[in-house]
Amino acid sequence: MKRWVRNALSILIPTVLLAGLSACNSGRYRAQSQSERDAEMRQKVADDTVKAKEDARIAARQLEEAARQTGHDAKVAAQGVKQGWDRDKRGRLDLNTASRADLRSLGLSDAQATEVINHRPYNNKQQILDRGVLTRREYDEIGDRVTVISPSSQQ
Repeated sequence: MKRWVRNALSILIPTVLLAGLSACNSGRYRAQSQSERDAEMRQKVADDTVKAKEDARIAARQLEEAARQTGHDAKVAAQGVKQGWDRDKRGRLDLNTASRADLRSLGLSDAQATEVINHRPYNNKQQILDRGVLTRREYDEIGDRVTVISPSSQQ
């Protein structure tokens, strides 16, 4: 058999088979009554609605978590603004408002930072020594990087 005939038959036979199957399926569709098609459509739409409802619940949970995280981020940023505002022009930390992390950044241990916070408020830098919060040597290491803004002037 010639090559072009074989090629034509290899295309023609599957096409005829598909057309026949399609005709059988369309005949079955026509055999359905309108009420059967309506019921089938209602069921499909109901199934799709259930899926959409669940997808909306998932999206709402994700949105709620994102909003919670954004709120947290805004709070942390506000704390950073406050800490920056509380530093004087030479970058000194106020012993009355510095966070534990800020105090740790000066070289204090976690326990020392906690003690500084627990003995607040301070009226002057000398009180950190008078109250035994830091030793003279420890104070000498950070003294030029801290300040005290009077608690009454912060209100």
